[in-house]
Amino acid sequence: MADTEPLPIGPPADAVAALVAKGYEIAFDWREVWQEENAKAFTVAKAMSRDLLEDIREAVTRALDEGLTLQQFQKELRPRLVARGWWGRALMTDPADGVEKVVRLGSPARLRTIYQTNLRVSYMAGRWARLERTKSAFPFLRYVSVKDARVRPEHAAWDGTILPVDHPWWDTHFPPNGWNCRCDVQPVNERMIARRGWEVTEDGDIPRAPMRDYVNRRTGEITRLEQGMDAGWSYNVGKAALDGLTPPPRPGRDPDDGITSELNAQLSDAAYEGVRAFFDAFNLRSREAAVKGRVFTDVAGWPLAISAGLLRRADGEISPLDAKDGAGLADAARTIIDPDRIGWLWIAGRDGRAMLVRRYQGARGSVDFARSFWRWMGPRSGAIARGRLVWTREDGPIS
Repeated sequence: MADTEPLPIGPPADAVAALVAKGYEIAFDWREVWQEENAKAFTVAKAMSRDLLEDIREAVTRALDEGLTLQQFQKELRPRLVARGWWGRALMTDPADGVEKVVRLGSPARLRTIYQTNLRVSYMAGRWARLERTKSAFPFLRYVSVKDARVRPEHAAWDGTILPVDHPWWDTHFPPNGWNCRCDVQPVNERMIARRGWEVTEDGDIPRAPMRDYVNRRTGEITRLEQGMDAGWSYNVGKAALDGLTPPPRPGRDPDDGITSELNAQLSDAAYEGVRAFFDAFNLRSREAAVKGRVFTDVAGWPLAISAGLLRRADGEISPLDAKDGAGLADAARTIIDPDRIGWLWIAGRDGRAMLVRRYQGARGSVDFARSFWRWMGPRSGAIARGRLVWTREDGPIS
């Protein structure tokens, strides 16, 4: 893609809001932060410290907010990365296997990818927020591809597809649908559709390409992808921002065991009363508010997406929680909101992979948030504050 190719023009407020609402995720490989997780976390592969990620996101945010060109972005950020030693090739230890490897850090090509990907994703996430606000007036979306020689044939085939905003096709096909995808959507209503001689697409007429299995060699996950979509892009960048990211349920009835209990069950109409204390603590005072969710900023300034998605099982269903689960969730909420200390630490997953978690600890127990799960551990779990402390009640933020 040419450096001078323009990015979408539009009010930046929603796009900036989508970007700054993200947390940070430290990852050695881009495949470790997978699909929807990118909607919640700002990450750059092999940027292995919070301060380095903050520098990069600050530059991306400024580029988005002020409309900086790629050349301006590179000119501003490159000296800062060089000064930090994050440029060219270097030896780094892969935390997944402990092997030292020669890796590429900063480069003009990587800065181009960082710029284009983050601006496009943030713009489209903000665009989805506006589409949700205006769907009563414009209840349909029309897929729009760039009709030039570089457009993917599958994206060209999707051009002109018109479906309701809430149609599940947009869960996987809302742009961008791949690296450097330039597709967009057009909000429309019945009057506009009739005036232009268009028609709402019937489900049986939606263009569909063959499916394939993609194996994430970094995590072992297998994803079903429609041809024309790049791996890691078959999700809605706007809808995913507030959706909780949890792993398959790991049974364990006692929150004090600290190992199996992760309270990964889900919300249902019948179970809502039993877990409403958790959502009330975050000022989500109705089932509808809990489903919609919000971004909560902890005492150390870190954003967390809080919603009913945190209680969703891997199969997408929501199962009832008993009174003990509800009480545990209430304690988990209090620990997140009013911890004694917060730290980052690496733990070993059940498959042996290293995972970075943010641990909230207080008198009621500990809460871990990681890339692909969260868990609540009671006061007798034996969880301790180790790793790198970033905040304590006594000292506040720790640099």
